[in-house]
Parts: sequence; C-alpha cells; structure tokens
Amino acid sequence: MGEQTAREVRAMRPLFLYGASSQERLDVAQRIHAHSPCSEGAFVVAGLTAVPRALREERLFGTAGNGWLEQARGGTLLLDELDCLCPELQKRFAAFLAHRPQVKREEAVRIVVASRHDQATLLRHGGLEDGLKHWLASLPVAQCLGPDRLRAVRALSSDRNGGLAAMFEPVMRSYVRAGLEAGSCNLHGSVVGAVERPLITMALHHTGGNQLRAASLLGLNRNTLRKRIKELHIIVPRSGSRSGER
Repeated sequence: MGEQTAREVRAMRPLFLYGASSQERLDVAQRIHAHSPCSEGAFVVAGLTAVPRALREERLFGTAGNGWLEQARGGTLLLDELDCLCPELQKRFAAFLAHRPQVKREEAVRIVVASRHDQATLLRHGGLEDGLKHWLASLPVAQCLGPDRLRAVRALSSDRNGGLAAMFEPVMRSYVRAGLEAGSCNLHGSVVGAVERPLITMALHHTGGNQLRAASLLGLNRNTLRKRIKELHIIVPRSGSRSGER
C-alpha cells in the first residue's frame, strides 16, 4: 500500500465525538470533513432527534437512494446522539459498520458517530445492542475525540484572530514581558523553539520515529525536519529505526 493510499485509508476511518455541545460536535465534524479526502462529497447530518422514532430507520437507510447513508456516499455522515437508536436500528447500523463493502473511495461513506456521553457511560448505561457496543468498545483512542480534542480542532481551524493564537496569547504575554524585563535579545527564537520542540516531538511519536511521515504531517521538507531535530536536540523514538528514515 502506497503512502498516499495509507493516508487516505486512515483519513476515512470512523470517528467518535463526545462531550461538548451538539453544535460544537457538528462544527468539528464539518471541519474534519472539509479537510478529508472525501471533502468533495456531501456532508450529511442524521438528525435522529428531529425525526419520529417510527421513521428513523427509513430516513437512515432509506429506499431508492434517498436515505442518509445513500446521500452521504463519497462524503461524510454524522450520526449524533447514538443512544437515540432503538435496539433493532442499532443492530442494523452495527451490521453496516461491521460489514461495510469494499468500494471505491468516491463511493464510500466516512462515518462520524457522536454523543453527549463518553464511551464508558454509553457502554455502561447507554442501552447499546451487543454489536454496536462491541464496535464502540473496539475503537482506538486516536479515533475518539473528547471535549479537549474537540476544542483543539476548533481552535486549530479558526481564523488568525482567534483559535490557537487566542489560547497562546495570555501565556505568551507573560513570557514576553518576563523576557523584556530580563533584557533578552532572542525572544523570537526562544518562543518559536519552545513551541516547535514539543510539536516535532509529538509528530515523531505519532509516526513511530518515521521522519518522512513526520515531515509530511508537519508540512516540512524532510531535510528541514532533520536540521530542526538536530538543532533542538530532539531524541527520535527508537521504534522508527526499521523505517530507514532516522
């Protein structure tokens, strides 16, 4: 499997968003869709709570291509408030998740499931059917975004007048003030290095030490990344030694 294909497969994996408000979960799901390989496809919201219980199965699976899942082909389906599914609909949806056909990317559906409750609460008290419970319990941590990660996605995607910059500004203001009082002459390098070092370190850990993948993730040239690793005295994880990108 090529590097691009592998990235696309990872980018199409299902996600579970929990906590925060329904509007915040919707916002994050839209942002994830917009930056995914299926961004040219439709973004469909399965509004379960707005549909009478008796009509939810037809709206989700539909007939003649008019169900939410069919409408989302080649795009993303957000199904919020997972515990609103009745047992029979849970079974059918769990079967869909477990046996999704191997189709072309442009025909696949990116599934984003969301809830106001976290995994543990849903698994203990959500009344989930066994198949859906198994699916939710087996989702890797990386595919489950709680309140902190939801806020981070929203901040990272915000305009330059807010978002991540707004989160950094209070700490940065104190840091700069202290530097000025101490007569520092390298504030830019000091601040950039303080942010860059953990960023590169986390990217390397995420890729198992594979510098080529880390450079792609960071949007850097591989030689530039190697230079910064050396200059910032970053230790590359040993697990990446098999990749040849050390």
